[in-house]
Amino acid sequence: MPAKKTSLDHPFAHGSVARWFFLILSLGVIALFWRVIEPFAIVLATAGIAAIILSPLERKLRSWIGHPKLSSLIVVIIMFAAVVLPLVTAGLLMVQQAVDIVRGTVANPDWVDALQVERWPFFDLLPGVLQEQLLAIDLGAGLRSVAEWAFQNVGALFASSADFVFKTFIFFVCLYYFLFEREKMTAEFLRLSPLTDKMDTSIVHRMVTTVRGIVLGSLIVATVQGIIAGVGLTIFGVPGALIWAAAAIIAAQVPMLGTAVVMTPAIIYLFVIGDTSQAIGLAIWSMVAVGLVDNVLSPIIVGGRTRMNALMVLLSMLGGIQAFGPIGLVLGPTILASFLIVLELYKSGILDHQRV
Repeated sequence: MPAKKTSLDHPFAHGSVARWFFLILSLGVIALFWRVIEPFAIVLATAGIAAIILSPLERKLRSWIGHPKLSSLIVVIIMFAAVVLPLVTAGLLMVQQAVDIVRGTVANPDWVDALQVERWPFFDLLPGVLQEQLLAIDLGAGLRSVAEWAFQNVGALFASSADFVFKTFIFFVCLYYFLFEREKMTAEFLRLSPLTDKMDTSIVHRMVTTVRGIVLGSLIVATVQGIIAGVGLTIFGVPGALIWAAAAIIAAQVPMLGTAVVMTPAIIYLFVIGDTSQAIGLAIWSMVAVGLVDNVLSPIIVGGRTRMNALMVLLSMLGGIQAFGPIGLVLGPTILASFLIVLELYKSGILDHQRV
């Protein structure tokens, strides 16, 4: 007599159990995989963005050379020589300038004593109550705290240099493979995506166009403005010129004001210390050399590429720097671009189209 079938022997029940088992197993493997690559997630994202930006150059080199591995390696070397070496050099010089500024100002007792409020020319003109409040402020202690914080963070920067070198090495290895195998990776993404191939292609195209537009339309123009500002600050004798120039790159995204947010205080500083001719020269430099970059260079570089709202780019840069460190200057706007693309696809009815 044949054995009685149970509910578990039903093919549908067995298939359901298999699906749940595979789902749980997959989630566990994905969690473990994420734990392995999580320390390099930012490096991978940055390398991916760099590959998107540099792929047109690699494509041209590949057509000339005819060897994809060699063309990818050449692009990596160009990236290292043209971007990384100058950035590392500028970073070291900025640290040295920051230390010199701290030593010459907030860490210098004579400089701090010279800032005592009772020595201000207009102090005697203030109401008595306000004078008492100002005298109660220990300006010297506050500035010394700033100096201590600066020295501690400079020390932490040097302490993490080994990790920086290691992750920089990983970045270039990833960049090489992203350039060399980008077509294969894109095809694999299209196969794994549950969306239609047409929709996937549209998403990839929009992402690539937007990322390139952000970098070429905002970061490169802002970087050029920062470099020109740094040259002027150096010529006219403003201490910590590289630090001011780095701030000018971010300030270039401020709507209406731009690099004036940084250059104006520098000009005022030169007036205060009595270098009137230097201050006038820097003001002219700011208006002519720095101010015209956005009007002359920007249309040439940007062309018809995507250029997002300047305020949104500024907020994404600041938020990116706070969340990811210096590399957030690029990651922040890229995440913003991804968000805007998803929002645009949702408004276009992507969910309705997928049901068809």
